[in-house]
Amino acid sequence: MSSLSDAFSDKEREEFAKRNLKIGTVIKVFVSDTNPPKEKRLVLVGISYDKVYFASIFLNTEINSKRFSTKALQDLHIELIADQRDYLNQDSFADCSQIQKRNADWLLGTIKSDPSKVLGILSDDDLKLIISKIKSAPTITPAMKKNFWSLSLDFQKQFKVIP
Repeated sequence: MSSLSDAFSDKEREEFAKRNLKIGTVIKVFVSDTNPPKEKRLVLVGISYDKVYFASIFLNTEINSKRFSTKALQDLHIELIADQRDYLNQDSFADCSQIQKRNADWLLGTIKSDPSKVLGILSDDDLKLIISKIKSAPTITPAMKKNFWSLSLDFQKQFKVIP
C-alpha cells in the first residue's frame, strides 16, 4: 500500500524536508545510539556553526531509574503531556541530560524519503524550557554546548531552516 507522500515529486519532498529541518522539529527515526537500536522520537535543539550537524535530544515515555538513578539526573528531564502535543501518543519526557549529533544531510534524506517522519514542532514555550535545561545541564560538556551555538534563543529565530 502506498502512502500519501508517494503522490509528491522529489522536488516537493525535498522542499518539505528543508522547510521542516529546523530547531524544534520532532522527528521519529531509527537510531543506533540506543541500546538496543530502535525507532525513537527526537527533537532538534541546535545546529552547528557550519550547519553540518544538528543537536538532538530524545523523547522517552518514562525516565529510566537505573540510568538516571539520582534526583539530579532525573531533574534533567521535562515532562510533556500528550494531550497538549500532537507529536506524542502518550505522556513523555524530554531527556535534557545529553545531546546527540545528527548529520544534517542524513536528517534531510530521512525526511525526504519519508515525510511522515516529521511528527510536529515544539511550542516556543517548550523549546525555551528545554534549551534552558540543556544549557544548565552539568552532564553536557561546555565544548558540546558550544558546538551547537544555536542553543541561544536569538539564533533560533534567525536560522530555523538550513538554506
